[in-house]
Amino acid sequence: RTIKYTKNNKTMAFLTLEDLVGTLEIIVFPRDYEKYRSYFEDEARIFAEGRVTIEEEKNGKLILERVYSFDETPKELWLQFPDMASYQSQEPRVLEELRAFDGQDDVVVYIADRRVMKRLGPQWRVAAAGPLVQSLRDVFGQNNVKVVEKKVANSGKRY
Repeated sequence: RTIKYTKNNKTMAFLTLEDLVGTLEIIVFPRDYEKYRSYFEDEARIFAEGRVTIEEEKNGKLILERVYSFDETPKELWLQFPDMASYQSQEPRVLEELRAFDGQDDVVVYIADRRVMKRLGPQWRVAAAGPLVQSLRDVFGQNNVKVVEKKVANSGKRY
């Protein structure tokens, strides 16, 4: 990580992102440096979004637009029921459990016999973490509750 100062005495950075394939220089302009500076620790595991330029025989460069840590990766909470009747009879209990754990992660209900899924609306988003997951597993069974990390959307600008 290299810190530089602009002629207006604002802080910007040049970071090196390394993965299994190679390295990429990330250019962080002052506005984004102030916004995301807590993500730029050595050995931090991050996702970086931005505009990429790649030239033959040179390492690529990314002009940073957004950063988030691996811990902030969007998740989905999947709940499986053997059939629609099972879900319908348990739905009030499901919603009661979800109501107590407001967050940003989507909830998906899967009906096994029909092989259909239903994504609950944004009002049912939860914090798909330890306490909720354990509570749901205790009620609905270990194998019927799963947390899945969503793929980072591919906008053509991500590295």
